[in-house]
Amino acid sequence: MTKVNLLPRLIFWLVALLFAYDAYGHIASIAGMHGYTWADAPVKWRLIDVFYLTLDIIAVVGLLLRWVVGVIAFFVSSVSQVLVFTVLRPWFIDVPENFAGLADGLGYLNLMVGLYVVAIVLILVALRMGAMKRGAYDG
Repeated sequence: MTKVNLLPRLIFWLVALLFAYDAYGHIASIAGMHGYTWADAPVKWRLIDVFYLTLDIIAVVGLLLRWVVGVIAFFVSSVSQVLVFTVLRPWFIDVPENFAGLADGLGYLNLMVGLYVVAIVLILVALRMGAMKRGAYDG
């Protein structure tokens, strides 16, 4: 039996936990736990919640089970959210006045961009280390 490097699997689990937390944030938004009812939220925010909740669930399950679709969902979600929170930020925060304060949480958006960039780097490292190889980590 050969010695196995578990680091790639640990990275997948860590990133899956981050995405599970992100999914919780979208669920909380839909449940009206962010200081407004979801039905009153701007339509683009509601669409974003549904879209990213779906990708988050696929990414979490896919990363934990080492499915290619999970890695794809991870990259689609991460890269697109970095774009939404940077290049498309003016579009994202262009909302009715009563939501402007919530949209202007630039510190939070910057934190999310940083987390996604770190997650992208970690997943690339894990993939380079063979995280998708079957049998290497199965007990």
